[in-house]
Amino acid sequence: MSIKVLLVTPYSFQKYGGVQNQVNLIEDYLSSHEEFEVKVFAYGKTKSLDSNKVFNIPFNSSVSSVLLFPNRKLLLDYIDWADVVHVHEPFVPIFFWKLPKNKKYIFTHHASLGRIITNILSIVYKSFRYRSISTYVSKSAESNALSLNSEPVLIPNMIKINPNISFNKRQGYLFIGRQESRKNYNFFVKLSNHKQFTNKLFYAITNKDKSDKNITIYENPTDEFKIEIFGKTNIYLALNTKSESFGITLLEAVNNGNLVISSDLISFINVLPNSHIVYKNNNFDSLCNVLTKLDSEDLNLLWNKQYKDIREYDLEENMKKFILLYSNL
Repeated sequence: MSIKVLLVTPYSFQKYGGVQNQVNLIEDYLSSHEEFEVKVFAYGKTKSLDSNKVFNIPFNSSVSSVLLFPNRKLLLDYIDWADVVHVHEPFVPIFFWKLPKNKKYIFTHHASLGRIITNILSIVYKSFRYRSISTYVSKSAESNALSLNSEPVLIPNMIKINPNISFNKRQGYLFIGRQESRKNYNFFVKLSNHKQFTNKLFYAITNKDKSDKNITIYENPTDEFKIEIFGKTNIYLALNTKSESFGITLLEAVNNGNLVISSDLISFINVLPNSHIVYKNNNFDSLCNVLTKLDSEDLNLLWNKQYKDIREYDLEENMKKFILLYSNL
């Protein structure tokens, strides 16, 4: 007899991000195993929700597209179908959707939140009692999980490890991120105009068409084309300045043959604990110095160390942890 798993998130799939990426990965994995049935309840994934309104809410130095008030009957029908409901980012579903309490829940926390917000959440969550297990994707998201459950479980963000990849031979710098100040695209533009790096190629994957003369821009490419873009570069620059709880693009970059250079955000350091290469956050001179020093380094050796680190996030191994929770909740 199969286990019916409902994956739930308030985030819209029409504005793609890290949470949506993980929901898709889990859905694909469960769909390929006959002992599970899986459905997704989310705007942009559940067709019957297309007429519902999505709100663009400024949050955590970004703008999140969130479904605040889904079709209630449809929601209850989906939940009634499920044996286990796996909620990614629980605040909106718990507080606004008012999830029924007669189900088994897994709540996965993705965001890194400040102390004031987590204290408020802790007060709010005390009003709700669910038969549930809390998980969190990174050390930076742990305080968020603790606001709901005193004994949350760490299950990191996951990726399908490419066993056949090697360090790219083509030389170029890559930026990935929405046009938000915290993503620090301005540093990438500044770097592309710097005389010290005129021999480098610059590529950017972003959500808006730009016209920066030294940068080849790809606006919202498909996942398949995104892999082709990774093949054009060998160094990925994670220039983010704040409000990052994990950094799934760091894993994607290494998994596609790119060496990751990042700002020294603690979340980025934690992603590659034994192999991170960082510059001082929001310090352009520091970034230039780190990149210049790479000219005398064995980049293939450095990449291999990062590739070893990302094996911690292997989809097959980490899904075993979720399956154990699905089976025993």
